[in-house]
Amino acid sequence: MTLCFNLAAQDGTQPVRSTAPLSKYDKMFPQIKYGKNVYRKGSNWFMFGYGPSYHMNKEALNYNLQLAFHWRYKAMYFNAGWHSSCPEPKLFLARPMEQLNDIYGGAGLRFEDRWYNFGFFIGPSFAITWLPESNTLSKVHYQLGAYTEVQCTFKYFYDLGVGVSVYGSFNKRYQVVGARLHLYFSNAFVTKY
Repeated sequence: MTLCFNLAAQDGTQPVRSTAPLSKYDKMFPQIKYGKNVYRKGSNWFMFGYGPSYHMNKEALNYNLQLAFHWRYKAMYFNAGWHSSCPEPKLFLARPMEQLNDIYGGAGLRFEDRWYNFGFFIGPSFAITWLPESNTLSKVHYQLGAYTEVQCTFKYFYDLGVGVSVYGSFNKRYQVVGARLHLYFSNAFVTKY
């Protein structure tokens, strides 16, 4: 009797079901195949960038450095990062009397394809500024501000790329706008096909 029941269950009359139904976000951000690799659309990414900026309060050239992480929650993108700007091009090798450090977070939009990644983010920042009071003394200020950024990245591989970011950091004492060259690293790779 058991043998007959098992044979009847395997005759192909039962509908075939996947192991788990896809959520609407899995449908929005599917896995795709390029070459011999499988990638996940809408994946998280990390950026490192360096470039010139314009110090709007003093009308002077500055240099900036950025480290940032971007992630997706459902259909919305978020970022968190650190940005530093000062008149010295060496940033960490010199001890500048004047500098800006932003710790920021924000929300934004992202558009990506095989060869490009475009993003726009805006959000609040916590700014730490060193402003010189004399030739030997700087005063540290803490204030809230805003940080905004537009990213354009060429992805040589689906999960590695290089691009340009245009950004603005605005607070009470130290405002900068600039551009930087950035490196893009994402965790889009899933497996070999």
